[in-house]
Amino acid sequence: MLKKLCAAAAITLLPVVITTPAQAATYYQQTVTGSTLAQCNATGSQLAQQKRAEGYLVTWTGCGHQNFGYIGVVAWSN
Repeated sequence: MLKKLCAAAAITLLPVVITTPAQAATYYQQTVTGSTLAQCNATGSQLAQQKRAEGYLVTWTGCGHQNFGYIGVVAWSN
C-alpha cells in the first residue's frame, strides 16, 4: 500500500510543462519534372541544394514515374 501511495505522489509531483508554438514556419514546395528519372532527380537535387544553401530546411525524396514522365516535389520551410 505504501508503494502505491509513493508512486501516486511521484506522479502528482511531476512538473507540468506547457509549451507554446514557436514562430509559425512558412512552407513552400515546387514540383520538378523530367522525361527521364535521372533528369528529374538531377533537377530536384539541384533545387534542394540551392534551398539548403539559402538556409532553408529542405525535404527531397526523389522522383517517381507518372504518366509519360517523372515527377517529384521539393519542399522547404524557414
